[in-house]
Amino acid sequence: MKRWVSSTALAALLIATAASGQDAPKSLLPDVFGAPPPEAPPPAPRPVAPTAPDADEAPAAAAEGVAVPGLPGTPAPATPVAADPFAGPARAGSFDVAGPLTARLGGYGVGAFQNSDGRFLNGLLQRTKPPIASRWGHIVLRRALLSHVPTPQGVRPADWLAERALLLLRMGEVDGAKLLVDALPLDRYTPRLYAVASQVHLAAGDLPALCPLAPNAKAFSKLPFWEAANAICAGLEGDDITAAAQFDRLRARRAMPMIDIVLAERAATVVTGEGRGANVDWDEAKTLSAYRFGLATAAGIEIPETLLAHPSVALSGWMMRAPGLSIAQRSNAAPIAAAYGIASARELAAIAAARIAAIEPGAEGEDAIADIRAAYAGRNAEERIAAMQRIWRAAETPQERYGALVRTAAAAARIPPAAAQADDAPGLIESMLSAGYVREALKWWPVLADGPEDARRAAWPYLALADRTGKIANGDVGEARAWHGSLSGKRGDRKAAMFAAAMQALDPKGDWSGLAEDFGVKALDNRYTRRIAAAAVEKRRGEVAILAGVGLQSGWAGVSPAQLSVVVGALNRAGFTREARMMAIEAVTRS
Repeated sequence: MKRWVSSTALAALLIATAASGQDAPKSLLPDVFGAPPPEAPPPAPRPVAPTAPDADEAPAAAAEGVAVPGLPGTPAPATPVAADPFAGPARAGSFDVAGPLTARLGGYGVGAFQNSDGRFLNGLLQRTKPPIASRWGHIVLRRALLSHVPTPQGVRPADWLAERALLLLRMGEVDGAKLLVDALPLDRYTPRLYAVASQVHLAAGDLPALCPLAPNAKAFSKLPFWEAANAICAGLEGDDITAAAQFDRLRARRAMPMIDIVLAERAATVVTGEGRGANVDWDEAKTLSAYRFGLATAAGIEIPETLLAHPSVALSGWMMRAPGLSIAQRSNAAPIAAAYGIASARELAAIAAARIAAIEPGAEGEDAIADIRAAYAGRNAEERIAAMQRIWRAAETPQERYGALVRTAAAAARIPPAAAQADDAPGLIESMLSAGYVREALKWWPVLADGPEDARRAAWPYLALADRTGKIANGDVGEARAWHGSLSGKRGDRKAAMFAAAMQALDPKGDWSGLAEDFGVKALDNRYTRRIAAAAVEKRRGEVAILAGVGLQSGWAGVSPAQLSVVVGALNRAGFTREARMMAIEAVTRS
Protein backbone atom coordinates (compact mmCIF):
# COMPACT_ATOMS: atom_id res chain seq x y z
CA MET A 1 0.00 0.00 0.00
CA LYS A 2 1.25 3.44 -0.81
CA ARG A 3 2.90 5.10 2.15
CA TRP A 4 1.52 8.59 2.67
CA VAL A 5 2.93 9.75 6.01
CA SER A 6 6.11 11.65 5.24
CA SER A 7 9.27 10.84 7.16
CA THR A 8 11.53 13.15 5.18
CA ALA A 9 14.34 14.67 7.20
CA LEU A 10 13.62 18.15 8.49
CA ALA A 11 14.67 20.96 6.17
CA ALA A 12 17.26 23.27 7.68
CA LEU A 13 14.82 26.18 7.96
CA LEU A 14 16.54 27.98 10.79
CA ILE A 15 20.15 26.99 10.26
CA ALA A 16 22.47 29.79 9.25
CA THR A 17 24.65 29.90 6.14
CA ALA A 18 27.71 27.67 6.16
CA ALA A 19 30.40 27.60 3.48
CA SER A 20 32.61 24.66 2.58
CA GLY A 21 36.40 24.58 2.55
CA GLN A 22 39.14 24.41 5.16
CA ASP A 23 39.22 28.14 5.91
CA ALA A 24 35.55 28.84 5.21
CA PRO A 25 33.25 30.23 7.89
CA LYS A 26 31.76 27.62 10.18
CA SER A 27 28.09 27.03 10.75
CA LEU A 28 26.73 29.94 12.72
CA LEU A 29 24.04 28.28 14.81
CA PRO A 30 23.95 24.96 16.64
CA ASP A 31 22.79 22.09 14.47
CA VAL A 32 19.46 21.52 16.13
CA PHE A 33 18.24 19.43 13.21
CA GLY A 34 20.68 16.59 13.63
CA ALA A 35 21.40 14.36 16.58
CA PRO A 36 21.69 16.20 19.90
CA PRO A 37 25.31 17.14 20.67
CA PRO A 38 27.20 15.30 23.43
CA GLU A 39 26.09 16.51 26.79
CA ALA A 40 28.39 18.59 28.96
CA PRO A 41 28.53 18.90 32.75
CA PRO A 42 25.60 20.83 34.16
CA PRO A 43 25.92 24.60 33.81
CA ALA A 44 26.11 26.77 36.87
CA PRO A 45 22.65 27.42 38.34
CA ARG A 46 21.22 30.73 37.20
CA PRO A 47 17.48 30.53 37.75
CA VAL A 48 15.24 32.99 36.01
CA ALA A 49 11.68 33.91 36.91
CA PRO A 50 9.16 32.46 34.48
CA THR A 51 7.10 34.89 32.50
CA ALA A 52 3.38 35.08 33.06
CA PRO A 53 1.73 32.63 30.70
CA ASP A 54 -0.76 33.86 28.21
CA ALA A 55 -3.61 32.07 26.46
CA ASP A 56 -3.07 30.85 22.94
CA GLU A 57 -5.27 32.59 20.40
CA ALA A 58 -7.52 29.83 19.07
CA PRO A 59 -10.01 31.04 16.48
CA ALA A 60 -12.28 28.11 17.35
CA ALA A 61 -12.67 29.40 20.87
CA ALA A 62 -12.65 33.04 19.79
CA ALA A 63 -15.53 32.64 17.39
CA GLU A 64 -17.94 30.91 19.73
CA GLY A 65 -16.36 31.17 23.16
CA VAL A 66 -15.81 27.41 23.33
CA ALA A 67 -13.21 26.26 25.85
CA VAL A 68 -11.58 22.88 25.40
CA PRO A 69 -11.94 20.93 28.65
CA GLY A 70 -9.04 18.96 30.08
CA LEU A 71 -9.18 15.28 30.73
CA PRO A 72 -9.84 14.13 34.32
CA GLY A 73 -7.04 12.86 36.48
CA THR A 74 -3.64 14.31 37.34
CA PRO A 75 -0.89 11.73 36.84
CA ALA A 76 2.39 12.08 38.67
CA PRO A 77 5.28 13.42 36.58
CA ALA A 78 6.83 10.66 34.52
CA THR A 79 10.17 9.18 35.57
CA PRO A 80 12.86 9.30 32.88
CA VAL A 81 14.43 6.05 31.74
CA ALA A 82 17.88 7.14 32.89
CA ALA A 83 18.92 9.47 35.68
CA ASP A 84 18.88 13.09 34.62
CA PRO A 85 22.32 14.65 35.26
CA PHE A 86 20.80 18.10 34.89
CA ALA A 87 18.11 17.57 37.50
CA GLY A 88 18.56 19.37 40.78
CA PRO A 89 16.50 19.19 43.98
CA ALA A 90 12.77 19.68 43.52
CA ARG A 91 11.91 23.36 43.82
CA ALA A 92 9.64 26.06 42.50
CA GLY A 93 10.19 26.63 38.80
CA SER A 94 10.54 22.94 37.94
CA PHE A 95 9.29 22.19 34.46
CA ASP A 96 8.35 18.53 34.81
CA VAL A 97 4.86 19.95 34.26
CA ALA A 98 5.00 22.89 31.86
CA GLY A 99 3.17 24.84 29.22
CA PRO A 100 1.19 28.10 29.33
CA LEU A 101 -2.23 26.69 28.32
CA THR A 102 -4.13 25.22 31.21
CA ALA A 103 -7.46 23.54 30.50
CA ARG A 104 -9.23 26.75 31.54
CA LEU A 105 -7.25 28.70 28.92
CA GLY A 106 -7.91 26.27 26.07
CA GLY A 107 -5.23 23.64 26.70
CA TYR A 108 -5.97 19.93 26.57
CA GLY A 109 -5.56 19.15 30.26
CA VAL A 110 -2.88 17.35 32.25
CA GLY A 111 -4.02 13.99 30.90
CA ALA A 112 -3.42 14.90 27.25
CA PHE A 113 -0.31 12.72 27.01
CA GLN A 114 -1.15 10.24 29.77
CA ASN A 115 0.05 6.74 28.83
CA SER A 116 1.83 8.07 25.72
CA ASP A 117 5.43 7.06 24.98
CA GLY A 118 7.59 10.17 25.29
CA ARG A 119 10.36 8.82 23.06
CA PHE A 120 7.83 8.09 20.33
CA LEU A 121 6.34 11.59 20.66
CA ASN A 122 9.74 13.30 20.56
CA GLY A 123 10.56 11.35 17.42
CA LEU A 124 7.32 12.53 15.83
CA LEU A 125 8.04 16.15 16.72
CA GLN A 126 11.54 15.93 15.25
CA ARG A 127 10.29 14.42 11.99
CA THR A 128 7.26 16.68 11.47
CA LYS A 129 7.91 19.06 8.61
CA PRO A 130 5.65 22.15 8.57
CA PRO A 131 3.63 23.69 7.16
CA ILE A 132 0.64 21.57 8.07
CA ALA A 133 -1.81 21.47 5.16
CA SER A 134 -4.82 22.28 7.33
CA ARG A 135 -5.25 25.56 9.17
CA TRP A 136 -7.33 23.70 11.74
CA GLY A 137 -4.78 20.90 12.01
CA HIS A 138 -2.20 23.58 12.77
CA ILE A 139 -4.42 25.08 15.48
CA VAL A 140 -5.02 21.69 17.13
CA LEU A 141 -1.29 20.88 17.08
CA ARG A 142 -0.29 24.30 18.41
CA ARG A 143 -2.60 24.01 21.39
CA ALA A 144 -1.30 20.53 22.16
CA LEU A 145 2.31 21.77 22.14
CA LEU A 146 1.42 24.68 24.43
CA SER A 147 -0.76 22.72 26.84
CA HIS A 148 0.19 22.58 30.51
CA VAL A 149 1.12 18.89 30.73
CA PRO A 150 3.48 16.56 32.59
CA THR A 151 6.48 15.15 30.78
CA PRO A 152 5.47 11.83 29.19
CA GLN A 153 7.19 8.61 30.20
CA GLY A 154 10.61 7.91 28.74
CA VAL A 155 11.91 11.38 27.89
CA ARG A 156 13.81 14.03 29.80
CA PRO A 157 11.72 17.17 30.59
CA ALA A 158 14.21 19.58 29.01
CA ASP A 159 14.39 17.64 25.76
CA TRP A 160 10.59 17.25 25.62
CA LEU A 161 10.22 21.02 25.96
CA ALA A 162 12.98 21.64 23.43
CA GLU A 163 11.18 19.61 20.77
CA ARG A 164 7.87 21.32 21.51
CA ALA A 165 9.44 24.78 21.23
CA LEU A 166 11.39 23.94 18.08
CA LEU A 167 8.36 22.56 16.26
CA LEU A 168 6.35 25.64 17.24
CA LEU A 169 9.12 27.81 15.83
CA ARG A 170 9.18 25.87 12.56
CA MET A 171 5.40 26.28 12.40
CA GLY A 172 5.85 30.07 12.57
CA GLU A 173 4.57 30.23 16.15
CA VAL A 174 7.38 32.33 17.57
CA ASP A 175 5.26 33.75 20.41
CA GLY A 176 4.24 30.28 21.57
CA ALA A 177 7.80 29.00 21.43
CA LYS A 178 8.91 32.05 23.42
CA LEU A 179 6.30 31.38 26.11
CA LEU A 180 7.71 27.88 26.57
CA VAL A 181 11.40 28.70 26.77
CA ASP A 182 11.03 31.91 28.78
CA ALA A 183 9.50 30.01 31.68
CA LEU A 184 12.29 27.43 32.03
CA PRO A 185 14.93 27.45 34.80
CA LEU A 186 18.43 27.62 33.31
CA ASP A 187 19.89 25.16 35.81
CA ARG A 188 18.09 22.32 34.02
CA TYR A 189 18.90 23.24 30.43
CA THR A 190 20.41 20.55 28.22
CA PRO A 191 22.61 21.29 25.19
CA ARG A 192 19.60 20.62 22.98
CA LEU A 193 17.53 23.17 24.87
CA TYR A 194 20.32 25.77 24.72
CA ALA A 195 20.41 25.36 20.94
CA VAL A 196 16.64 25.60 20.55
CA ALA A 197 16.24 28.53 22.95
CA SER A 198 18.87 30.53 21.05
CA GLN A 199 16.91 30.22 17.82
CA VAL A 200 13.61 31.08 19.52
CA HIS A 201 15.06 34.28 20.99
CA LEU A 202 16.62 35.21 17.64
CA ALA A 203 13.40 34.64 15.70
CA ALA A 204 11.60 36.82 18.26
CA GLY A 205 14.27 39.53 18.00
CA ASP A 206 14.83 39.34 21.76
CA LEU A 207 18.59 39.78 22.04
CA PRO A 208 18.78 40.39 25.82
CA ALA A 209 17.26 36.92 26.34
CA LEU A 210 20.45 35.43 24.84
CA CYS A 211 22.63 36.95 27.55
CA PRO A 212 21.81 34.52 30.41
CA LEU A 213 22.44 31.62 27.99
CA ALA A 214 25.65 32.69 26.30
CA PRO A 215 28.27 32.29 29.10
CA ASN A 216 27.25 28.72 29.95
CA ALA A 217 26.58 27.66 26.35
CA LYS A 218 30.06 28.72 25.32
CA ALA A 219 31.49 26.29 27.88
CA PHE A 220 30.31 23.25 25.93
CA SER A 221 29.87 24.60 22.40
CA LYS A 222 32.64 25.81 20.10
CA LEU A 223 30.27 27.26 17.53
CA PRO A 224 31.05 30.91 16.76
CA PHE A 225 27.44 31.91 17.33
CA TRP A 226 27.96 31.90 21.08
CA GLU A 227 31.05 34.10 20.77
CA ALA A 228 28.98 36.56 18.76
CA ALA A 229 26.22 36.35 21.37
CA ASN A 230 28.69 37.15 24.18
CA ALA A 231 30.00 40.11 22.18
CA ILE A 232 26.47 41.39 21.57
CA CYS A 233 25.65 41.10 25.26
CA ALA A 234 28.84 42.93 26.23
CA GLY A 235 27.80 45.76 23.91
CA LEU A 236 24.27 45.82 25.32
CA GLU A 237 25.75 46.14 28.81
CA GLY A 238 27.90 49.11 27.69
CA ASP A 239 31.23 47.23 27.60
CA ASP A 240 32.32 48.38 24.15
CA ILE A 241 35.96 47.37 24.64
CA THR A 242 35.15 43.71 25.33
CA ALA A 243 32.63 43.63 22.50
CA ALA A 244 35.12 45.11 20.02
CA ALA A 245 37.85 42.64 21.03
CA GLN A 246 35.53 39.66 20.55
CA PHE A 247 34.35 40.89 17.15
CA ASP A 248 37.98 41.40 16.09
CA ARG A 249 38.77 37.79 17.00
CA LEU A 250 35.82 36.57 14.93
CA ARG A 251 37.05 38.61 11.96
CA ALA A 252 40.62 37.42 12.29
CA ARG A 253 39.54 33.78 12.31
CA ARG A 254 37.00 34.26 9.51
CA ALA A 255 34.69 32.34 11.80
CA MET A 256 31.50 33.81 10.32
CA PRO A 257 30.38 35.45 7.09
CA MET A 258 31.13 39.16 7.18
CA ILE A 259 27.46 40.14 6.98
CA ASP A 260 26.79 38.19 10.18
CA ILE A 261 29.61 39.91 12.04
CA VAL A 262 28.40 43.33 10.87
CA LEU A 263 24.83 42.53 11.93
CA ALA A 264 26.08 41.47 15.35
CA GLU A 265 28.10 44.68 15.72
CA ARG A 266 25.08 46.79 14.80
CA ALA A 267 22.95 44.87 17.30
CA ALA A 268 25.58 45.39 20.01
CA THR A 269 25.24 49.17 19.63
CA VAL A 270 21.45 49.27 19.63
CA VAL A 271 21.29 50.62 23.20
CA THR A 272 24.03 53.26 23.10
CA GLY A 273 23.82 54.11 19.41
CA GLU A 274 27.61 54.35 19.44
CA GLY A 275 30.36 52.04 18.30
CA ARG A 276 31.67 50.89 14.98
CA GLY A 277 28.62 49.22 13.48
CA ALA A 278 29.02 49.46 9.71
CA ASN A 279 26.38 49.47 7.01
CA VAL A 280 25.05 46.01 6.18
CA ASP A 281 25.80 44.72 2.68
CA TRP A 282 22.79 42.52 2.03
CA ASP A 283 24.15 41.50 -1.38
CA GLU A 284 26.15 38.88 0.51
CA ALA A 285 22.98 37.28 1.86
CA LYS A 286 21.17 34.78 -0.32
CA THR A 287 18.95 33.53 2.48
CA LEU A 288 17.33 34.98 5.58
CA SER A 289 18.22 32.85 8.59
CA ALA A 290 16.77 33.20 12.06
CA TYR A 291 20.03 34.90 13.05
CA ARG A 292 19.85 37.53 10.33
CA PHE A 293 16.13 38.12 10.74
CA GLY A 294 16.37 38.45 14.52
CA LEU A 295 19.39 40.74 14.61
CA ALA A 296 18.08 42.98 11.85
CA THR A 297 14.61 43.42 13.36
CA ALA A 298 16.01 43.93 16.86
CA ALA A 299 18.51 46.54 15.68
CA GLY A 300 16.08 48.34 13.38
CA ILE A 301 18.04 47.42 10.24
CA GLU A 302 15.96 47.42 7.09
CA ILE A 303 15.79 44.02 5.40
CA PRO A 304 15.61 44.17 1.57
CA GLU A 305 12.21 43.43 0.12
CA THR A 306 13.79 40.75 -2.08
CA LEU A 307 14.41 38.65 1.04
CA LEU A 308 10.92 39.28 2.40
CA ALA A 309 8.91 39.23 -0.82
CA HIS A 310 8.04 35.52 -0.87
CA PRO A 311 8.37 34.36 2.73
CA SER A 312 7.97 30.79 3.83
CA VAL A 313 4.98 30.03 5.99
CA ALA A 314 7.13 30.10 9.13
CA LEU A 315 8.75 33.39 8.18
CA SER A 316 5.29 34.85 7.52
CA GLY A 317 4.41 34.07 11.13
CA TRP A 318 7.60 35.67 12.42
CA MET A 319 7.12 38.73 10.23
CA MET A 320 3.53 39.27 11.27
CA ARG A 321 4.55 39.62 14.92
CA ALA A 322 7.91 41.37 14.48
CA PRO A 323 7.67 44.90 15.94
CA GLY A 324 10.84 45.86 14.06
CA LEU A 325 9.11 45.54 10.68
CA SER A 326 6.84 48.14 9.15
CA ILE A 327 3.09 47.74 9.43
CA ALA A 328 2.97 47.30 5.65
CA GLN A 329 5.40 44.36 5.80
CA ARG A 330 3.50 42.77 8.66
CA SER A 331 0.19 43.30 6.89
CA ASN A 332 1.50 41.68 3.70
CA ALA A 333 2.63 38.58 5.60
CA ALA A 334 -0.58 38.23 7.61
CA PRO A 335 -2.90 36.53 5.05
CA ILE A 336 -0.46 33.64 4.47
CA ALA A 337 -0.01 33.30 8.23
CA ALA A 338 -3.80 33.21 8.57
CA ALA A 339 -4.25 30.60 5.84
CA TYR A 340 -2.07 28.19 7.80
CA GLY A 341 -3.49 28.89 11.25
CA ILE A 342 -0.74 31.10 12.66
CA ALA A 343 -2.92 34.21 12.73
CA SER A 344 -6.53 34.48 13.83
CA ALA A 345 -9.26 36.52 12.19
CA ARG A 346 -9.09 38.98 15.09
CA GLU A 347 -5.35 39.49 14.61
CA LEU A 348 -5.88 40.13 10.90
CA ALA A 349 -8.53 42.72 11.71
CA ALA A 350 -6.19 44.44 14.19
CA ILE A 351 -3.31 44.57 11.70
CA ALA A 352 -5.66 45.83 8.99
CA ALA A 353 -6.86 48.60 11.30
CA ALA A 354 -3.28 49.65 12.00
CA ARG A 355 -2.50 49.56 8.28
CA ILE A 356 -5.54 51.70 7.49
CA ALA A 357 -4.42 54.28 10.04
CA ALA A 358 -0.86 54.37 8.70
CA ILE A 359 -1.31 54.40 4.92
CA GLU A 360 -0.78 57.65 3.07
CA PRO A 361 -3.18 58.81 0.33
CA GLY A 362 -1.99 57.56 -3.05
CA ALA A 363 0.38 55.02 -1.55
CA GLU A 364 0.77 51.57 -3.09
CA GLY A 365 -1.89 49.21 -1.76
CA GLU A 366 -4.32 51.98 -0.87
CA ASP A 367 -7.13 50.37 -2.90
CA ALA A 368 -6.72 47.04 -1.11
CA ILE A 369 -6.80 48.77 2.26
CA ALA A 370 -9.89 50.70 1.18
CA ASP A 371 -11.61 47.39 0.41
CA ILE A 372 -10.81 46.09 3.88
CA ARG A 373 -12.26 49.25 5.40
CA ALA A 374 -15.37 48.94 3.25
CA ALA A 375 -15.81 45.26 4.15
CA TYR A 376 -16.13 46.17 7.81
CA ALA A 377 -17.60 49.66 7.67
CA GLY A 378 -19.48 49.95 4.39
CA ARG A 379 -22.72 51.90 4.43
CA ASN A 380 -24.89 48.83 3.83
CA ALA A 381 -24.73 45.08 3.34
CA GLU A 382 -24.41 45.35 -0.45
CA GLU A 383 -21.38 47.62 -0.21
CA ARG A 384 -19.70 45.45 2.40
CA ILE A 385 -20.30 42.23 0.44
CA ALA A 386 -18.97 43.80 -2.77
CA ALA A 387 -15.78 44.81 -0.92
CA MET A 388 -15.32 41.28 0.41
CA GLN A 389 -15.74 39.84 -3.06
CA ARG A 390 -13.03 42.18 -4.39
CA ILE A 391 -10.71 41.01 -1.61
CA TRP A 392 -11.33 37.36 -2.51
CA ARG A 393 -10.81 37.96 -6.25
CA ALA A 394 -7.55 39.84 -5.65
CA ALA A 395 -5.91 36.72 -4.19
CA GLU A 396 -3.39 35.27 -6.64
CA THR A 397 -2.86 31.80 -5.12
CA PRO A 398 -5.11 29.27 -3.37
CA GLN A 399 -3.30 30.00 -0.09
CA GLU A 400 -3.84 33.73 -0.47
CA ARG A 401 -7.51 33.17 -1.28
CA TYR A 402 -8.04 31.14 1.87
CA GLY A 403 -6.19 33.79 3.84
CA ALA A 404 -8.52 36.37 2.30
CA LEU A 405 -11.53 34.34 3.46
CA VAL A 406 -10.12 34.39 7.00
CA ARG A 407 -9.42 38.11 6.72
CA THR A 408 -13.08 38.86 5.95
CA ALA A 409 -14.59 36.28 8.33
CA ALA A 410 -15.52 38.71 11.07
CA ALA A 411 -16.98 41.12 8.52
CA ALA A 412 -19.02 38.31 6.94
CA ALA A 413 -20.35 37.32 10.36
CA ARG A 414 -21.76 40.84 10.77
CA ILE A 415 -23.98 40.57 7.68
CA PRO A 416 -27.52 39.77 8.93
CA PRO A 417 -29.16 36.86 7.08
CA ALA A 418 -31.67 38.22 4.58
CA ALA A 419 -33.33 36.99 1.42
CA ALA A 420 -31.91 39.96 -0.48
CA GLN A 421 -28.38 38.62 0.05
CA ALA A 422 -29.20 34.93 -0.46
CA ASP A 423 -27.24 34.69 -3.72
CA ASP A 424 -24.13 35.95 -1.93
CA ALA A 425 -24.57 33.65 1.07
CA PRO A 426 -22.30 30.75 -0.08
CA GLY A 427 -19.22 32.99 -0.19
CA LEU A 428 -20.09 34.59 3.14
CA ILE A 429 -20.57 31.15 4.70
CA GLU A 430 -17.19 29.92 3.41
CA SER A 431 -15.56 33.01 4.88
CA MET A 432 -17.28 32.68 8.27
CA LEU A 433 -16.48 29.00 8.62
CA SER A 434 -12.80 29.51 7.72
CA ALA A 435 -12.46 31.22 11.10
CA GLY A 436 -14.99 29.19 13.05
CA TYR A 437 -18.05 31.46 13.06
CA VAL A 438 -20.40 28.47 13.12
CA ARG A 439 -23.49 29.94 14.76
CA GLU A 440 -23.47 32.94 12.46
CA ALA A 441 -23.14 30.69 9.39
CA LEU A 442 -25.94 28.34 10.47
CA LYS A 443 -28.32 31.28 10.83
CA TRP A 444 -28.36 31.50 7.04
CA TRP A 445 -30.00 28.08 6.60
CA PRO A 446 -33.60 29.23 7.20
CA VAL A 447 -33.05 31.87 4.50
CA LEU A 448 -31.47 29.40 2.06
CA ALA A 449 -33.71 26.39 2.69
CA ASP A 450 -36.52 28.04 0.71
CA GLY A 451 -34.27 30.38 -1.24
CA PRO A 452 -32.63 30.30 -4.68
CA GLU A 453 -31.78 26.72 -5.61
CA ASP A 454 -28.23 27.46 -6.78
CA ALA A 455 -27.34 29.31 -3.56
CA ARG A 456 -28.97 26.66 -1.35
CA ARG A 457 -27.15 23.84 -3.15
CA ALA A 458 -23.77 25.64 -3.05
CA ALA A 459 -24.00 26.33 0.69
CA TRP A 460 -25.55 23.01 1.74
CA PRO A 461 -22.36 20.89 2.06
CA TYR A 462 -20.61 23.46 4.26
CA LEU A 463 -23.59 23.90 6.55
CA ALA A 464 -24.19 20.12 6.64
CA LEU A 465 -20.63 19.60 7.85
CA ALA A 466 -20.90 22.43 10.39
CA ASP A 467 -24.22 21.31 11.88
CA ARG A 468 -23.66 18.99 14.85
CA THR A 469 -27.35 18.14 15.09
CA GLY A 470 -27.36 16.48 11.67
CA LYS A 471 -30.66 18.17 10.77
CA ILE A 472 -29.27 19.97 7.72
CA ALA A 473 -27.52 16.92 6.29
CA ASN A 474 -30.39 14.65 7.35
CA GLY A 475 -28.59 11.69 5.83
CA ASP A 476 -29.53 13.06 2.42
CA VAL A 477 -27.13 11.31 0.06
CA GLY A 478 -29.31 12.46 -2.83
CA GLU A 479 -28.68 16.11 -1.94
CA ALA A 480 -24.96 15.39 -1.97
CA ARG A 481 -25.20 13.80 -5.40
CA ALA A 482 -27.19 16.77 -6.70
CA TRP A 483 -24.52 19.14 -5.36
CA HIS A 484 -21.82 17.06 -7.05
CA GLY A 485 -23.77 17.28 -10.29
CA SER A 486 -23.66 21.07 -10.09
CA LEU A 487 -19.86 21.02 -9.94
CA SER A 488 -17.58 20.57 -12.91
CA GLY A 489 -14.41 18.71 -13.80
CA LYS A 490 -11.87 16.93 -11.66
CA ARG A 491 -11.99 19.65 -9.05
CA GLY A 492 -15.70 19.04 -8.56
CA ASP A 493 -15.08 15.30 -8.21
CA ARG A 494 -12.40 15.96 -5.59
CA LYS A 495 -14.62 18.32 -3.61
CA ALA A 496 -17.41 15.76 -3.57
CA ALA A 497 -15.02 12.99 -2.53
CA MET A 498 -13.67 15.15 0.31
CA PHE A 499 -17.21 15.85 1.48
CA ALA A 500 -18.23 12.17 1.39
CA ALA A 501 -15.04 11.08 3.17
CA ALA A 502 -15.56 13.67 5.91
CA MET A 503 -19.23 12.80 6.41
CA GLN A 504 -18.31 9.13 6.62
CA ALA A 505 -15.82 9.94 9.38
CA LEU A 506 -18.18 12.26 11.29
CA ASP A 507 -21.26 10.04 10.97
CA PRO A 508 -20.00 6.45 10.63
CA LYS A 509 -23.47 5.02 11.33
CA GLY A 510 -25.06 6.96 8.47
CA ASP A 511 -25.31 6.12 4.78
CA TRP A 512 -22.23 8.07 3.76
CA SER A 513 -19.89 5.10 3.37
CA GLY A 514 -21.63 4.04 0.16
CA LEU A 515 -21.34 7.55 -1.23
CA ALA A 516 -17.66 7.68 -0.30
CA GLU A 517 -17.08 4.35 -2.03
CA ASP A 518 -18.84 5.64 -5.14
CA PHE A 519 -16.40 8.55 -5.20
CA GLY A 520 -13.41 6.20 -4.95
CA VAL A 521 -12.61 6.72 -1.27
CA LYS A 522 -10.95 3.51 -0.12
CA ALA A 523 -10.22 2.61 3.48
CA LEU A 524 -6.59 2.88 4.59
CA ASP A 525 -4.96 0.39 6.92
CA ASN A 526 -1.35 0.86 7.93
CA ARG A 527 0.75 1.47 11.04
CA TYR A 528 -0.15 5.15 11.08
CA THR A 529 -3.90 4.66 10.81
CA ARG A 530 -3.87 2.00 13.52
CA ARG A 531 -1.78 4.18 15.84
CA ILE A 532 -3.95 7.30 15.54
CA ALA A 533 -7.14 5.22 15.85
CA ALA A 534 -5.86 3.57 19.06
CA ALA A 535 -4.83 6.93 20.52
CA ALA A 536 -8.27 8.35 19.72
CA VAL A 537 -10.13 5.44 21.31
CA GLU A 538 -7.98 5.72 24.45
CA LYS A 539 -8.49 9.52 24.49
CA ARG A 540 -4.79 10.32 24.34
CA ARG A 541 -5.75 13.71 22.96
CA GLY A 542 -2.29 15.21 22.82
CA GLU A 543 -0.95 12.24 20.88
CA VAL A 544 -3.90 12.41 18.47
CA ALA A 545 -3.19 16.11 17.85
CA ILE A 546 0.46 15.39 17.01
CA LEU A 547 -0.39 12.41 14.82
CA ALA A 548 -2.99 14.50 12.98
CA GLY A 549 -0.26 17.02 12.16
CA VAL A 550 2.04 14.22 11.02
CA GLY A 551 -0.65 12.98 8.63
CA LEU A 552 -1.10 16.41 7.03
CA GLN A 553 2.51 17.25 6.13
CA SER A 554 1.84 18.54 2.65
CA GLY A 555 -0.27 20.98 0.72
CA TRP A 556 -3.92 20.12 0.29
CA ALA A 557 -3.13 18.70 -3.14
CA GLY A 558 -1.21 15.93 -1.40
CA VAL A 559 -4.00 15.02 1.03
CA SER A 560 -6.32 12.34 -0.32
CA PRO A 561 -9.96 11.98 0.74
CA ALA A 562 -9.03 8.71 2.46
CA GLN A 563 -6.34 10.48 4.49
CA LEU A 564 -8.80 13.19 5.44
CA SER A 565 -11.29 10.56 6.63
CA VAL A 566 -8.65 8.97 8.89
CA VAL A 567 -7.62 12.27 10.51
CA VAL A 568 -11.13 13.73 10.84
CA GLY A 569 -12.44 10.45 12.28
CA ALA A 570 -9.66 10.27 14.87
CA LEU A 571 -10.11 13.89 15.93
CA ASN A 572 -13.84 13.36 16.25
CA ARG A 573 -13.48 10.22 18.40
CA ALA A 574 -10.87 11.91 20.61
CA GLY A 575 -13.25 14.74 21.48
CA PHE A 576 -12.11 17.34 18.92
CA THR A 577 -15.56 17.34 17.33
CA ARG A 578 -15.62 21.02 16.50
CA GLU A 579 -12.11 21.06 15.06
CA ALA A 580 -12.83 17.90 13.05
CA ARG A 581 -15.82 19.57 11.42
CA MET A 582 -13.89 22.76 10.71
CA MET A 583 -11.09 20.72 9.11
CA ALA A 584 -13.62 18.89 6.93
CA ILE A 585 -15.14 22.20 5.78
CA GLU A 586 -11.66 23.54 5.07
CA ALA A 587 -10.85 20.48 2.96
CA VAL A 588 -13.92 21.00 0.79
CA THR A 589 -13.27 24.75 0.53
CA ARG A 590 -9.62 24.37 -0.46
CA SER A 591 -9.98 21.38 -2.80
